[in-house]
Amino acid sequence: MPSLRVSTHLSRNFSLILFLCVLVGFISSLTLTANSADKSASPKKVDYAAEMKRIPPRAPKDALKSFKIHPDFKIELVAAEPLLRDPVAMCFDARGRAYVVEMSEYNDAHKEGYSSVKLLEDTDGDGVFDKSSPFLTDVTLPTAVFCSQGGVFVGAPPYVYYCKDTNGDGKADVREVVMEGFGRDKGDEGMINSFRWGMDNRIYFSTGIDGGMVTVAAEGPEKQFNTKGRGVILDPATRKIELTTGGGQHGMSLGIWNRAFVCANSVPMQVLMYDDRYIARNPYLAPPPAPVNIAPGGKFTKLMRISQIEPWRILRTRLRAASERGDSEGGKPSGFFTAATGITAYRGDAWPLEYQGNLFVGEPANNLVYRAAPKPDGLSLVAPRADQDAEFLASTDVWFRPVQFENGPDGALYVLDMYRELIEGAPFIPEEILKHIDPIGGQDKGRIYRIVPKNFERPALSDLTKLSSKELVALLDSDNGWTRDTAQRLIYERQDTSVVPDLKQLAAASRKPVTRATALWSLEGLNSLDADTLLKGLKDQDPQVCIQSSRIAERFAKDAQVQQAMIALAGHDSIEVQYQAAFSLGAFENSARNQALAMLLSKNVDNKWMRMAVQSSLNQGAGEVFVLLARNSDLLENKQTQAFLGTLATQIGAQSDVENVKLLMGALESLPQSQQKLAQQSFRNLLSRASTSTKQVLAKSKSEYTAQLLSGMMKSTIEQATNSKLPVKTRVEAIPTLSIGSPDETLPVFEELLSVQQPLPIRQKAITTLGLVNDERVPELLVEAWPGLSPQLRMSAVETLFSRQPWQVALLDAVKAGDINSGDISPERVQLLKSSQDKAIKKRATDLFQNQRLTGRSDVIKQYQSSLKLKGDPANGKLVFKKNCAACHRLENVGVQLGADLKAIKDRGTEAVLLNILDPNREVKPQYVTYLLVTTQGRTITGLIKAENANSITIARADGTSDTVLRIDIDELISSKLSFMPEGLEKQINQQQMADLLAYLNSIR
Repeated sequence: MPSLRVSTHLSRNFSLILFLCVLVGFISSLTLTANSADKSASPKKVDYAAEMKRIPPRAPKDALKSFKIHPDFKIELVAAEPLLRDPVAMCFDARGRAYVVEMSEYNDAHKEGYSSVKLLEDTDGDGVFDKSSPFLTDVTLPTAVFCSQGGVFVGAPPYVYYCKDTNGDGKADVREVVMEGFGRDKGDEGMINSFRWGMDNRIYFSTGIDGGMVTVAAEGPEKQFNTKGRGVILDPATRKIELTTGGGQHGMSLGIWNRAFVCANSVPMQVLMYDDRYIARNPYLAPPPAPVNIAPGGKFTKLMRISQIEPWRILRTRLRAASERGDSEGGKPSGFFTAATGITAYRGDAWPLEYQGNLFVGEPANNLVYRAAPKPDGLSLVAPRADQDAEFLASTDVWFRPVQFENGPDGALYVLDMYRELIEGAPFIPEEILKHIDPIGGQDKGRIYRIVPKNFERPALSDLTKLSSKELVALLDSDNGWTRDTAQRLIYERQDTSVVPDLKQLAAASRKPVTRATALWSLEGLNSLDADTLLKGLKDQDPQVCIQSSRIAERFAKDAQVQQAMIALAGHDSIEVQYQAAFSLGAFENSARNQALAMLLSKNVDNKWMRMAVQSSLNQGAGEVFVLLARNSDLLENKQTQAFLGTLATQIGAQSDVENVKLLMGALESLPQSQQKLAQQSFRNLLSRASTSTKQVLAKSKSEYTAQLLSGMMKSTIEQATNSKLPVKTRVEAIPTLSIGSPDETLPVFEELLSVQQPLPIRQKAITTLGLVNDERVPELLVEAWPGLSPQLRMSAVETLFSRQPWQVALLDAVKAGDINSGDISPERVQLLKSSQDKAIKKRATDLFQNQRLTGRSDVIKQYQSSLKLKGDPANGKLVFKKNCAACHRLENVGVQLGADLKAIKDRGTEAVLLNILDPNREVKPQYVTYLLVTTQGRTITGLIKAENANSITIARADGTSDTVLRIDIDELISSKLSFMPEGLEKQINQQQMADLLAYLNSIR
């Protein structure tokens, strides 16, 4: 189950200096338990059976008595074993029946393929399910389900199936593969999940953390979709897909107005700030990450647990406090988010109106349900705790495991309780504890609850399949989100255009904004929306209707009246409408559109989201918008305006559009003398990624002003970079510009900047910038500076020398000559050289490093078992951390947060940590594999994929820096199949230092 793990995955690093990334190596091998080490070398274990008292499960009726719920509500049991087991997802069909996904295989390391989907029915209408049919059996790790066209889509990675019962026996006799290739995590975590109906007649779902290279049956086997870090949008009619913004681990919900929310183990609530289908239109845009945390307390939000703390948790805490395990962690082993899952926006009508839009998150490790009430925060949201003195729902039963929620046809909120003894992934539990717990305890149990107000009277439910299309249109006016969704879905499936007049009437005259918007989308789904009806939506008094109408208007880009209405929205009072207009205007092409985009930016230039939205619409027209902004003298004083002009200049330089370059140069020449610094910076940006056509325009230019910029730019850059009287930050900002100058002019400057007299940030930036200078003299420059480089700078220099194949040859020459010590090249770098696709480099590296062989992993593991017996000193361990780990991890205000939050390491067993520290490549999870990215300019960047979206990939490098590379600049992206964490750490840290470091990590509060 994707979010059932209490752990948080850690990143890895492949440099020996970045030892702590070893811990990431451990996380990548979580499915390996400590008992795989050589037991003959293991210390004697203590049997804790006496204190590991098992807490028994409760019968469904007794479990119902264990709840403490908000005083205005009550909780009802609607299904339990033996009708179902281990529910992790559900959906209601148009008849009110429930399809429930059962993941019985969770935590079973010995057997798979026996999960299922049950069909539950309430045959007597009392609100309690009393009939269960084995709709789909013998499924492996199913995670999601959604009703469509009389059947269901079922997510069971690597597949998405379409299943249907055609003979009415409650069992699927149709089972078609719709998609294939989704990642399947060996710990049952982070897989595809949360199939949700969108207002645009599409099914949205999350790919979790595992992603995958996916083929779609309707698209053909030759077309693949890289779903890593993405969301999927499925058209149920054509079964074709699009990719959109993704995020989170398990749990994705669409709010009342289709805004997407996600969550992850330690990240309870995030909102996705944009749909990256817009981002993909402009390949020169590298946007900020879409998921934004909206829970003010984040992971460490105080949770008001009312269940007892399980004995095994208490024991694990005590073991961590023991001298051989490290200092006390200084807190109780629960009470904050470690297993956030199933985020869901309430959209029903059974509850009071003020609850609509509230967000609910399950915390199964703490046996409770958390509620937040989102409110606007600029273009984003903030979602503070809604219940101050107690959780909305909590249980004294430690087996209560709320993993997912569903809005029901009766307007209530349904809670899926997996009901397990252990909700953590078994590999996360130390062996001496795990042997006293049944990892699959409760796999024959499971409950579903309904939450309703105390005075709730359950309405009689209709079979919507028996309603006429006209009656379905009337249901779009319902306050219940499930009813609207289902009616809209059925209208889309039927494609009955006889109801078009009724939909138009509803779109124009309904008193409810959400109904007007849903009617508009329903018309669009029937291919029956006319411009006049859409124009009413674009001029609607409600901002949210305007937003939805703007999205539809993109399909009417050639209609003159729609264009005018869209341009008018740039002046709307609502910043949310303006934000959507900034995206949607990208579908239109005329000068008035560019003026509207410039106006949007001028009104919101300090808002990074608005700047991003405007640029997404400027794959065409960037030059004209640059001119419009440059003419606004007041706006030019704003630093964000200046930065945005620089961004546009970089894009214009990279594009092969002569007219845009001429427009930009004309705008620069027109700038007043007081803005010549801005002109120079914009000119630098123009050249930083200049295409051949851009260079040709400048070379042929007879403008005296252009000549002055060309001659003056490098002079001022060199003066700024080398002036020791300037602030270091100012000097560092100038150094990247040196990469676009003539090497004959700039290499002597780099030599000066590499000298030992220069501040560390200056030398660091000079080394990384040299990677952009494609000149054969660069390696010689770095080798000459090598004796004066610190270990951290040597690591950056290795990264630079690895960035181009000819430079790798120079590196090998330097090692052979003794100018670079072979020990400065980390083992994983040596391995990359030995596996190079260039046969000459491969042979030379093999010959040169033939004596550099790592000790067998089993031997090393034996040697370091003694670390578990030694008393660790946290103070000394902190020094070990600072020296070896701080380059990519941050603890107690020391280090750089390149890797993940290491506080989570306290949740692991020390012996298992040690095992996987010393053998990180035993099993590597996909998200922690080292990648080699080769740019179209010939650079090679190696590291961990830290983030990716439709347009760019961010690679975290071993020296603690990172590179964001636009996809249009990527020639190859190759998995090395090696862990981000290197082998061979034992050459840097002895047994006592290992014990000290583990003690320090366990002492962090």
